[in-house]
Amino acid sequence: MKIALGMIIRNLNSEKELMNYILNASMFGHKLESVIVAHTHGVNSGIAGIISKYVNLYTIDLNNPSYAIEEMQHRGISNDIIEVLCKCSVDTKRGLVPYGFNRMLVVTEAILRGIETLFFVDSDVYPTALMNKAGNQTLEKVDYFGTHLKHLNTGSDVTTGEYSGYNILPPAKFDGMDDFLDGMQKESMKHYWQTSCDHRSLVFQQEETVPVECNKVIGGNNAIKLSSFAKLPPFFSSHYVVNDEMFLCRGEDTVLGLEIEKCGIKCTDIGLNPLHDTYKNFPSEPNLREDADIQKRFYYACTGWVGRNPFFNYLLGNDIKATRESQRISLKKGLSALSKYTSNPKFNTVLQNFDASWDGIDRYISEYERTREAWNAFMERTDY
Repeated sequence: MKIALGMIIRNLNSEKELMNYILNASMFGHKLESVIVAHTHGVNSGIAGIISKYVNLYTIDLNNPSYAIEEMQHRGISNDIIEVLCKCSVDTKRGLVPYGFNRMLVVTEAILRGIETLFFVDSDVYPTALMNKAGNQTLEKVDYFGTHLKHLNTGSDVTTGEYSGYNILPPAKFDGMDDFLDGMQKESMKHYWQTSCDHRSLVFQQEETVPVECNKVIGGNNAIKLSSFAKLPPFFSSHYVVNDEMFLCRGEDTVLGLEIEKCGIKCTDIGLNPLHDTYKNFPSEPNLREDADIQKRFYYACTGWVGRNPFFNYLLGNDIKATRESQRISLKKGLSALSKYTSNPKFNTVLQNFDASWDGIDRYISEYERTREAWNAFMERTDY
């Protein structure tokens, strides 16, 4: 099985993030055919040289994905399709590129290069797992590729897992938490967040895991047989603008998960939870009330969640008007409480993001249908 590692970054100016996985594969006896990196702001030739000593390195300039364009033209794919799949609808030079477009181009490159299985990891995720043994917290190396491949070789088409480390919901306790989560459409996290001051929002790798079928794909910890895209649409997410600032919608992995379920693709949560350095300062505990950097990270998570939900509810078939009204009432209460708790009025402005994103739902749907149609035409010209 020809396998590749995919990663999305702004600049390739450090070898550390990729070498962690390259060396992990070597340590456990797995051969990486290639590493595919999508970037917006350039590649340090010295860093690229270091990585290339270990594995084939392919870099995608998101401003001009030349290899994909040339290969598509060679296969007789129309310029209209190439425009949809390879030309980002926003100014990529700003460094803000919709998550779905990023991942779609990495998948496209992998398919054009004959890769069979693509692993996706984020640059702040590591091939180690946070364990808690008899009250002692330790970071332990894991056979990252082997664990995924075990299930891919025994019937799964997609494998995924959660993360260990600090959850994106930092330790907190305030009236209005449930309203906040209702407004963000994260109702399943209510008990978790309400008890976060006890468990400190730390998630650990379990020593004994049981794989379970699922329809939830974690974008920074997954592997997929690329033949699945003969049935599946590409990763997709969009963006919206508030007061001349562009915000990215989250949920490109959530969208794919829903489509996986519809298409009968077998997706397995394998129970492997690599460390996610969520706030980029692990092992320091995130302090939502007092740390401005933690508040900023959480603020942008919020703007991404409200960006995701309109299109997500469209795919779920929910009543758009009723859902919007209900979530807005809850979110207004929750954001007010969060702003008071953090002494940061900026959280109240997320309500503007909510409105802007919901106002863009028709555009999201149109973009998705256009992208899906182009993707189907592209896949018809491949051997998958």
